[in-house]
Amino acid sequence: MSFSFFKASRPKTPQEVVKEIKDSLMALDTTTVVEVKVLDKALEEVEKNFVTLRCMLCGDGEVEPTMDQVLRLALEVCKEDVLALMILKLPNLGWEARKDLVHCWSILLKQKVDSRYCYEEYVENHFEFLDFLVVW
Repeated sequence: MSFSFFKASRPKTPQEVVKEIKDSLMALDTTTVVEVKVLDKALEEVEKNFVTLRCMLCGDGEVEPTMDQVLRLALEVCKEDVLALMILKLPNLGWEARKDLVHCWSILLKQKVDSRYCYEEYVENHFEFLDFLVVW
């Protein structure tokens, strides 16, 4: 008899984590009163995904993050255009999700690729994002 539910699940890849974050942030677009439960579920999912991201960036006390993993996360966030989405949805998030997001942001902004910050290139290619930050 096999007890597969006792096995540890495989760790998520940076691509999977970023995709889940993007999907859960996009689910926050529900606005009608009828969909309040859907919105609450989406907020829970966002919080869970930000906790996962934070653990991948900072470690969880038992497992320390690798620089390669952190860099891959930063590149994936830029590639999937999740950076702007995170900031756009920030007002919709709860307190804990905001704290996790800001902490993750501060780590991701410091990542360099070939002596250049990857977010520097992102902002250069997305001037509307910089305009949004200034106006917001």
